[in-house]
Amino acid sequence: LAAIETSHILDRCRLREALAQLEAARHRAQLQDDFLAAISHDIHTPLGFIKGYTTSLLRSDAEWDHETQREFLTIIDEETDRLVNMLDRLLDSARLQQGMLPMDFQPVRLEALIRDVALRMQTRVPTLRIALDLADAPPLQADVVRLGQVLENLFDNALKHAPGAPIKITLQATPDTQTIVFADEGPGIPPQHLPFIFERFYRVPGESAARGTGLGLFICREIVCAHGGQISVETSPGKGTAFRIDLPLQPPRWPSDSVTRQVVRGRSPYEQ
Repeated sequence: LAAIETSHILDRCRLREALAQLEAARHRAQLQDDFLAAISHDIHTPLGFIKGYTTSLLRSDAEWDHETQREFLTIIDEETDRLVNMLDRLLDSARLQQGMLPMDFQPVRLEALIRDVALRMQTRVPTLRIALDLADAPPLQADVVRLGQVLENLFDNALKHAPGAPIKITLQATPDTQTIVFADEGPGIPPQHLPFIFERFYRVPGESAARGTGLGLFICREIVCAHGGQISVETSPGKGTAFRIDLPLQPPRWPSDSVTRQVVRGRSPYEQ
């Protein structure tokens, strides 16, 4: 009798496990279907602008003054940049997924890197309000380009989901770890979506105005993990969202399964 009961328990456990795997597979398939529909729209939008304004400039039956030509070319340039950025994210995502994205580690001062990225974003979006509270921390071993990409992705995420909200970036240091906290004062993230926001292709439903590939935070997580670090998020509806990145001074000796690492010797421009 005990053996039969044990067998039934094992069968139920196996069934629950199989159902969980099916649900996970269904969820991944739904994410990919949503992504394909969204990316088709997102790619066609800049292409439509580029095609439309190019066709207008090439019309033989119209003459455009210099100011109008410059306006059309500026739109074409901006939409091309948008399309290139989108395709770069797709390529990075595929490389991360397949373990083919190299990492070049050098001594990096996070304070200098954060200031540089913040200045670039301020130049790009003059109305952006950014406050910095950065500890004087020693250099750590990192890929300066990829960590810059993480910060830029967090800025892009805030601009989409918390437009107009102030952003505060803090840097704290301990003997073994340096911590970046990237916080906005936007509407926050509904709690039911928090378990999924770092998943590939995931976008918070209902935010049709905030277009994107659903790859930015996934790429952030993979790059941070490649540095032996962790990224987490805290949010309060109506009060804002804070992303926390913990980075060790030295990355793990061996590459992770998901990312190819390459340690290079030399001085980073952010080491000074």
